[in-house]
Amino acid sequence: MTGKKTYDGKIEVSLDETATACDFGCRVQNFIRRVYPDEFDPDLLDPHQLQMERYEDIFSWLDDVYAHRERYNLHWALREAGDVLERLVGESGENIADCLSRHYNRENRVRLSRLTAGMDRAVRRKQASINRKTRYFTILSFLVSLVDIVISVILIVIISEIAHFGNMLFTSIILVIIFTGIIALLKVTLDRFYIIPLVQRWGWRKFLENTRINKQTMIEFEAVSIVVMQAIQEEWEPRIVCQLIERGIREIALPYTPREIPPIGI
Repeated sequence: MTGKKTYDGKIEVSLDETATACDFGCRVQNFIRRVYPDEFDPDLLDPHQLQMERYEDIFSWLDDVYAHRERYNLHWALREAGDVLERLVGESGENIADCLSRHYNRENRVRLSRLTAGMDRAVRRKQASINRKTRYFTILSFLVSLVDIVISVILIVIISEIAHFGNMLFTSIILVIIFTGIIALLKVTLDRFYIIPLVQRWGWRKFLENTRINKQTMIEFEAVSIVVMQAIQEEWEPRIVCQLIERGIREIALPYTPREIPPIGI
């Protein structure tokens, strides 16, 4: 069964209403099992199922944008992919802060808050790297468009000169028209079948890569948050909670290689 789902009121996409958080939730669980084997509990994720379902829906929405990319503006899609991660990390960070505000004394809360802020910084550093590469694409895309415009102007000047020269050289204007038409056709063909498709393929490949990395980053951030919040709620010794946070920060900060980032399921 399919239905319409609107994300932040910006765009309407069709999603499967029977979809679950299997992908997102299973990967969160696998991360916790690997990084926090001693703290892992099969029931640990139960209170967070609805939130993870929502996260899965959001990334499915990005999948849908890519699957129907001919409908969307590429530069908007690249910005949106980055904004989604920023919003979700902000939400998850607020959940940790809210949980922490109800436990421990002030000194320990301040200490732990500084460490949890390090999780956010680790994500932002990784996001800054993604944004930097995206800016490179935007700049190069602009330069390609600029060069295309310059070529168009040059062709117009050349055509004008040829037409002027042709009027003097040829007795018939038909030859000038034919020659001008050939040049214009070559320009349109170059734009339509080479330059524009090349830039679009490059940009959407970048969007796909960003979406994969952002989803993996959010999975890691959410997994660390779940473990840390559980420890805070049970008021584990602050020293141990600090160690959990530091372990999570190290994992979040690790760079990805393409084989470590699963495809986004298109």
